[in-house]
Amino acid sequence: MPYWFDGNNLIGQSAAAARADSSPRQAFLAALLAYHRSGGGKFLVYFDGDDPNRSISLPGIAIRYSAPFSTDQTIVQRLREIRNPSEVIVVTNDRDLMARCRAEGAAVLTWRDFTSKMQSRRAPHTQRNDLQDTVDIDNWMRYFGITNFGDKP
Repeated sequence: MPYWFDGNNLIGQSAAAARADSSPRQAFLAALLAYHRSGGGKFLVYFDGDDPNRSISLPGIAIRYSAPFSTDQTIVQRLREIRNPSEVIVVTNDRDLMARCRAEGAAVLTWRDFTSKMQSRRAPHTQRNDLQDTVDIDNWMRYFGITNFGDKP
């Protein structure tokens, strides 16, 4: 199943802040790349605004910018346009967006639920020797200063 990510919500950073400091966005994308490499599936990340450089290219992760609309509007509109929205899992911590995506037929996960799901997928394949190589994404993101994973009341 494809996963669609509400990028700015999950990194807790506005589009304007991302232009000033791209390190949270880069850390988030690095975390997704680690999950993708461990067999996480198809990933599509939506970010608010626009990226004039379009410089980030990661294998297995498509990146889209929502300008001139919000990412929330773009995700909901895309769900309306596709044939089988029930095949999409939207990852966001925005409760309003979760409700709107469910109304369109998509499944939803919070960031914490997504990371738990990805870590549990890796667990059966992880041998005792590999445990030191397992990535603790939450600690890694805190290391890069992303302590608010975009939780919205």
